[in-house]
Amino acid sequence: MTSVTSTELDVLGALLAFDFIGFAQKSAALDPTDPHYGQAVGASFELAARRRFPQGATPQEISGYVADFLGSLDVGAEDFDPAFLERLVADGLHGGTAPGGEHLDPQTTIQARLVLTLRLVRELGLGPDQQRELLVEAAHRMAA
Repeated sequence: MTSVTSTELDVLGALLAFDFIGFAQKSAALDPTDPHYGQAVGASFELAARRRFPQGATPQEISGYVADFLGSLDVGAEDFDPAFLERLVADGLHGGTAPGGEHLDPQTTIQARLVLTLRLVRELGLGPDQQRELLVEAAHRMAA
């Protein structure tokens, strides 16, 4: 496992545990110029999205999910483009980036995936042990 993978999984683990000081400290160690930046968070997000939508989802279901997600954010929270989030969710369910689905800058992409993963984990009711299992599974995917 690369150090960027380990750091990203630590960042996500801190977020899931609501350890905001740890999240901020660990996030500062991330390097957006690293060629592997965002991959571990992406793998975790894909796993969580597939658990939330085990049968997949139609574009309408994804759009409704994103609208509900955006409606739940606090005023002044990150302003994500709905079409961008819909593309992220669709890509997560299909295991990669769909043709023509290139994402915005890597930092915006990782931020969106972090927040969406937190939401998915909460919706799935994953406790601390299950959250660790998700992170371990993502680490194994990254090592394969």
